[in-house]
Amino acid sequence: MSKYVDGNYTSMEDVTHAINALVMRGYNKDGIVVVTNENKKQEISSDLDMNVTTDDSYPELNDYKNDIQNGHFIVLADEDSSINENQRTGSTNGEAESPAADPAPAPDLGSTASRESDIGNDTSREVPVTDKEDEPGDIPVDEDHDLKGPHNL
Repeated sequence: MSKYVDGNYTSMEDVTHAINALVMRGYNKDGIVVVTNENKKQEISSDLDMNVTTDDSYPELNDYKNDIQNGHFIVLADEDSSINENQRTGSTNGEAESPAADPAPAPDLGSTASRESDIGNDTSREVPVTDKEDEPGDIPVDEDHDLKGPHNL
């Protein structure tokens, strides 16, 4: 299976991100190869689960031989006919072709009240605040049962 160059990277962090992105787009991790020079290959932790080689004989690497010698990491991936161009390049943003209609449009915050009853809708008459016998800091008690509240409706 032929390969294509996914990218030319100078750090292992960038290589790791590139490989993860390829896998998320549907590529098989076994078909991804990282090519670098011998010194850089020895610096790579054996804990990293990736195929790293110094074999620069892939025809796709003809333009990258100097970069490899200078310690760059070239990521090659298998050409996969089941992966479309948007997946291969990562240009898909996952959004639908046309935006969905908002089922509940935003209210018009610039409108004014249309009825007089909407203006100054005073409900304070229904909420007991205190009796005249109450002192500041006391728990309000409606001993006379003359104040109307939600519990007395």
